[in-house]
Amino acid sequence: MSTANEAYEVSDITSRLVTFSGPNGRRIVGYLDEGVEALWNERVVVLAPRYGETKKNNLKLSYLFAANGFKVLRFDQTNHIGESDGSMDQYTLINVTNDIQSVVDHVDRFFEPTEIILMTLSLSARCGLRACALDPRISRHVSLVGMVNMDRTLKAIYNRDFFGELAAGAQWSLVDILGFEIDGARFYQSLLETNMLNLEGALADADQVTIPALHICAENDRWVEQAEVEAVMLRCKFGRVEVVKNVGHEINENPEALNLAFGSMLAFCRSGLDEKHITNCVPSKATLLAQNKLERTQLKAVLQFTQKEPEFWGEYLGKFGIIESAAYYSEYFQTVSSLLGAIESYDVIVDAGCGNGFYGVCVLRALLQSIQAQHSVPNSVHYCGIDLTSEGLLRSYSRHAQELISLQREAMQAQGTVGFSYRKIDFDTIGKVEAATLPFADASVHKICSSLVLSYLQEPEHLMRECYRVLQADGVAVFSTMKPGCDMTVLYHDYVTQDTKVHAEKDAADLLSAAGRIKLKKDAGVYAFFDFEELEYLARKAGFSKVNCVRSFGGQANVIRVVK
Repeated sequence: MSTANEAYEVSDITSRLVTFSGPNGRRIVGYLDEGVEALWNERVVVLAPRYGETKKNNLKLSYLFAANGFKVLRFDQTNHIGESDGSMDQYTLINVTNDIQSVVDHVDRFFEPTEIILMTLSLSARCGLRACALDPRISRHVSLVGMVNMDRTLKAIYNRDFFGELAAGAQWSLVDILGFEIDGARFYQSLLETNMLNLEGALADADQVTIPALHICAENDRWVEQAEVEAVMLRCKFGRVEVVKNVGHEINENPEALNLAFGSMLAFCRSGLDEKHITNCVPSKATLLAQNKLERTQLKAVLQFTQKEPEFWGEYLGKFGIIESAAYYSEYFQTVSSLLGAIESYDVIVDAGCGNGFYGVCVLRALLQSIQAQHSVPNSVHYCGIDLTSEGLLRSYSRHAQELISLQREAMQAQGTVGFSYRKIDFDTIGKVEAATLPFADASVHKICSSLVLSYLQEPEHLMRECYRVLQADGVAVFSTMKPGCDMTVLYHDYVTQDTKVHAEKDAADLLSAAGRIKLKKDAGVYAFFDFEELEYLARKAGFSKVNCVRSFGGQANVIRVVK
């Protein structure tokens, strides 16, 4: 017999694609997730995605509720990414509010539930607040890391007063918000006309909300001011706030915290249910994975990424280079260098995915420091930078050149030799029929750095196997990847707030844009971020037996050190 706290796994969950008319006749596409009909508790959850995400991102949350007797309709917003109609550049908050009310219409008409529960995340929470103020059919509202003040949030993310610039007469057509171009002037005008720009508008809406409302905050959320959330919830007749400790806005970067938040949401939504409808269930992993795979394939087809990978990365690396001076990035490469160990005579060092050349700079500086401290240099050291793009190789060489000249001068005086070379290789061709290989003999390399590369490869284990081949016995390799649920905005925010240069704001905005596109590709299954368990599995599959894991890059990257 199971204990009271033990959850039952449920595999009998189905997802049915539904379409219906939304605002101005635009088609809304969603999934209705449900368990066995006989176990339905007669409540339906309407689940609105956050900005820049689709219904697929809410699969795990939706299936948790479906496993516990709810029907859940998660949908793609119109004028947004996903399968619903419209163009992203026409996105406005009032449009999302209208979408929510259209979904409520559909649920009310076809299911006649005892309760329609609205669930919102991040920016959609502001739209949910307005919907609750307008629509009495919504019985309760729960928001996760919801935003209540659009003006304040954009200022916090970009360290820039977008709307102040527009109010002062700036002329915008398209503006990039977290990787998506929207009509800036139209968006701003809509916020003004609907009173959804700032906290005052949120407070006015809260005055009209008479249903139970739960807002779950992240303790370290940089984009949402907890005091503002508390002020809004205080104005709701039955509003309350819960705070999840030690996490930021991307709460899913911490699985334990996310599960606690999900538990609070579930308890709130089933309050008042008859005891027979109170269950403690979770969806089976197999059921979740199967549906996730299906929706990932669908999303990839809908988004139709046309830009080739070398072109994308050549462009991205040009933007990413600006954060070399950011504290998190410096700390990250210090960690990587420390894990690889001191450079010794006759070391052959491979930088597999050298990008902007940051690790190569670490090698150069370590050698210069060795000369200056000991008046000697490890003899016959060779560094080889390898990258997919010509742009990356050029940036690496350009970044290395001045320090390399200084090193060669010092090395000659210290009677040591140091060599630097660069090769262009598409790592995705490794392991194919006419496979590329690393340009080294078996067991000839001493150290390998592969920084933030594995996530972007079709078959990352092929590169790891090739690294295993070229490493000598007891050779060391360090691989890293952004962790699942990582919050890149934190890293870029720290860069822009510590950089006083005029161009810093634009540079950070460009980085956020590129990060938004990477996230979208991850959601569609083009890229994959790995947790420690997955990285260790890949390493052992490649042949490595000694594996150590650490967290770095402001807590956003998973790094493993392996030894052959």
